[in-house]
Amino acid sequence: MEPFKNELSFPNACRIAKALKRAEPRFSIPRFSKLLDVELQPLELKQRVKLIAQRIAVQLPPSPAEMFPVLVKALAVDPDDKHGLRGFLVWPLTEIVATHGLADFEASMAALSEMTSRFTGEFAIRPFLLHDSKRTLKRLHDWCAHPDPHVRRLVSEGSRPLLPWGGNLPHLLSPPHPTLDLLEKLYQDPSDYVRLSVSNHLNDFSKHHPALVIGILKRWTSLHPDDPALQKLARHACRTLLKAGDPGALELHGYGSAKALELTGFQLSESLVKLGDSLGYRLLVRNTSSHPVKVMFDYALFHRKANGSLAPKVFKGRNRILPAGEVWEITGRHPLKPVTTRVYHPGIHRFEPRLNGKPFPMLEFVLDMAPSH
Repeated sequence: MEPFKNELSFPNACRIAKALKRAEPRFSIPRFSKLLDVELQPLELKQRVKLIAQRIAVQLPPSPAEMFPVLVKALAVDPDDKHGLRGFLVWPLTEIVATHGLADFEASMAALSEMTSRFTGEFAIRPFLLHDSKRTLKRLHDWCAHPDPHVRRLVSEGSRPLLPWGGNLPHLLSPPHPTLDLLEKLYQDPSDYVRLSVSNHLNDFSKHHPALVIGILKRWTSLHPDDPALQKLARHACRTLLKAGDPGALELHGYGSAKALELTGFQLSESLVKLGDSLGYRLLVRNTSSHPVKVMFDYALFHRKANGSLAPKVFKGRNRILPAGEVWEITGRHPLKPVTTRVYHPGIHRFEPRLNGKPFPMLEFVLDMAPSH
């Protein structure tokens, strides 16, 4: 998989400059691109965003009321527009709004509502939530009724307390929890894209206020018991709690107590795995109770870190209803392939089964960094 930073390569940065040149003929492409290829090369994605934003802003009028319409004019007008900007190429434009727009709220909101239709403005809205929280929250409430689902999704995603890549806004986790009223307006949104964001927002809250999240989801599901979209939202919102075996989350989603489950067999197919290969596993799970139990099988891999310690990463397995007294044979393979998001280290690793959130005794295997053939 190609690194995300390549979305803002030098050729793509030049595409941004060409779109801005069409929007503002005085924009100089040579000035924008001078030595930019050299400066971009060592930078990661967010650093590239900031550098390209700086190169753009220095050539535009300093006033947001004059600058931002130029940026909006450079956006793609529809999916068939091959010259206007969309996707990652819009990110530097949203960064300009975040860094230059705090003094002109209306110009900034008008620009972000346009930009987020082409690429999310979730990162750019966050400085406004810090700078003028009351006014920004009011605008987000207004946008809950916006006809564009991308703008409605910006409401819930941009105000997430723990947004990946976006920096945390821990004050939003404190009472009176001002963003939860936004979710009340969006949890039945017709767009799955928006509802997914609502579930992500609740998942953030679940890490600090699990009982609060379970209470909200119980109320929503009691109001709409036959809504499959809401059931999907609730499952995704509880993913962290379910992995942790939170009793309220397990009860909400119908999982029985792990006390009824017995692991009668567990083995790994290999004791030594080469990087690039996969690890096989086989488990036998018996329901010792006198009634059916809904079982959730997950597993944690304890990866070795550079300092020799082991850190768990939980992976979703599968679910089923296990009748009373019956045994469920679970087999599968876990790939141990190089990925950009993980650095592997050789040595002992561990595989830990988890049933309805309860960890069971683990087995060890050794990861060999020598390439497989």
